[in-house]
Amino acid sequence: MNAMKRSSVRPIVMAFVIWFVHFMVLWAAGEVWPKQWAANAVAWAVTAIALLAVCVHYVGLKAQHADGRLSGWSYRIARGAVAIATAAVVFSALPSVVVLP
Repeated sequence: MNAMKRSSVRPIVMAFVIWFVHFMVLWAAGEVWPKQWAANAVAWAVTAIALLAVCVHYVGLKAQHADGRLSGWSYRIARGAVAIATAAVVFSALPSVVVLP
């Protein structure tokens, strides 16, 4: 008899938490330094950190799935959440590149 793999929403939510923290830091930088280079520098640095965090999260997802600690459907939905969060991180930082002061 095969035991059911554990399904969890934590890997799914974690991708969106990374994006949310990224968005809030960008928003705060834009409020503190409106239309200044400091806000753009913060945006670029935080975007690089957020993309690195998403990559680390994705590698962790693959490892959990390979070890059997994550069910198939949770893994597929979590991969979709990672893709959406990656696009959200990139598009959240896009105004700092397009609209330079």
